[in-house]
Amino acid sequence: MSNVFNKLKDFVGFNEPVDLEDDDLGYDEDDAYPAEEPTVPVATERPNRRAVSQSSNRFAASSRETTSSTSKSNVIGMPGTNNNGLNEIVVIEPQSFEKMPEVIQALRERKTVLLNLNMMEPDEAQRAVDFVAGGTYAIDGNQERVGESIFLFTPNCVNVTSRSHSTPSATQTAASGQVQQMATATANWHKPEDSIAQ
Repeated sequence: MSNVFNKLKDFVGFNEPVDLEDDDLGYDEDDAYPAEEPTVPVATERPNRRAVSQSSNRFAASSRETTSSTSKSNVIGMPGTNNNGLNEIVVIEPQSFEKMPEVIQALRERKTVLLNLNMMEPDEAQRAVDFVAGGTYAIDGNQERVGESIFLFTPNCVNVTSRSHSTPSATQTAASGQVQQMATATANWHKPEDSIAQ
């Protein structure tokens, strides 16, 4: 029976001995590289020393410039941060929802926003608060209700601490009214004709 299998292996070609020495399949080592032509030294003019030293000085100067430019720090400033270290607070009193992207842009520029929504309809004011709260959440900022329709939105680089988280007392309500008056006065501060009329 094994004789039948041996004949079958011979017929198919599995019984041939494998020659590992001759596996190039017609490949010659001489074919791998083109024939080199003999090199003949060519007489060249030697550069003078002054030209060589000038070119080496240029190379040294350019390498110093490259080294100094690559050794600079890759740290860049955050957008909206002031060089003098003072933070900016923006007071916005919108009359419509169309002003809300300005609030988000101010937060993206790392500015604190005091949003007074007294001049808006209650439904539109709620929509505005939801919109700005979503944007504040997206930039990892903070929000706090200061008064009845006044909200404080801060970027993540500003920490807001409050003295108490209890229900507002009469003193706190009066203080929030003062904040509201200050916000209104601050918002109207840049309009001299309005402040004169008051």
